[in-house]
Amino acid sequence: EEDSEEEEDLDGSDDDDEDIMVDFEFQDPTEIDFHGLKALLGNYLDGAEFSSSPLCDAIIAQKTVGTVIKAQGAGDDMDPVAVMSVMNIQDKKDTAYIKEIAAYLKNRCPKDLKDKLNEAFNSKGVGFLLNERVINIPPETASPLVEGLFDEIAWATEDEPTEELRESFKFSKYLIFSRLYRDDEPEDEAGQKRKRDGEPMMLYTRPEDEFFHQSCEWSFMWKVKDAEDKSDIQDIKPMRLCMLVDASVVPEVREKLKKQFGAAA
Repeated sequence: EEDSEEEEDLDGSDDDDEDIMVDFEFQDPTEIDFHGLKALLGNYLDGAEFSSSPLCDAIIAQKTVGTVIKAQGAGDDMDPVAVMSVMNIQDKKDTAYIKEIAAYLKNRCPKDLKDKLNEAFNSKGVGFLLNERVINIPPETASPLVEGLFDEIAWATEDEPTEELRESFKFSKYLIFSRLYRDDEPEDEAGQKRKRDGEPMMLYTRPEDEFFHQSCEWSFMWKVKDAEDKSDIQDIKPMRLCMLVDASVVPEVREKLKKQFGAAA
C-alpha cells in the first residue's frame, strides 16, 4: 500500500477525490460518537441555549439516515470531524432542540419572511438539514456526504419497516441553517482590493450551500454578533444563513457538486 504517497498528494491537482477518500471514513453515527457530536454541535446556535444532547441521541438513533466522517485509521472511538443528517420537523416539533432552533431563527428572521419561516416549521414533509464540520475539513468531502445523505433518504422511503417511518422521510422541502463569511472588500486576482459597486462577496464554508442558496425559495442572512474569532481580517465577517430549498433542486445540486470536484467519470 502507498497510503503515505497518496496523502502527500492531497494538495495536488490529480485524482484529488481518490486521495481525499483515503484520508476519511464515512460511517453511520453510533453511540460511541455521542461526545464528539456534542462537541461539533456545541456552538450550533452561537452561544444561545441549545439542547444538543437529545439532538445527538436522535442523530445516533436514526440508524438508516445520517453520516459522520472520521479520520481513517484513527479507530471507531475517534471523534467525528463532520456530521450530516436530517430531522423531520413535524415528527420532532415537541423536542427541545427543534423549539430552540425555531425560536433562534424566528428572532433573526426579517418581518417579510416570518410567515414563510413559520410555515416551514408547521408544514408536513419539511426536513431540517443538520450539517456541521470542523473548519479545515477538505471541501472534496462535500459531494460524498451529500450523495450519501440523499441516497439514504430515498432508500428509507422504501425500506423502513413501517409505513409511518417510510412516510417520515418523504420530504418535499428542506430547511437549511448554515455558516458562511462575508468579504466586504474582496480582492481581484492581482491582490488589489476592489469594490464591486460596494457589493460584498459571500464565502461559503461548505460547497453545497452555495448551490442550495442559488436555488432556494427564500433565504435570510445575519451577522454573528461578538464573534469569538476576532481575526486580523477585519473585512471578513462571520455570517449565518437560513434558507428553504425545494426537494426538486437536490438532483441539480448533487450534479453541480460532482462536477466541481471531478467525481469519478
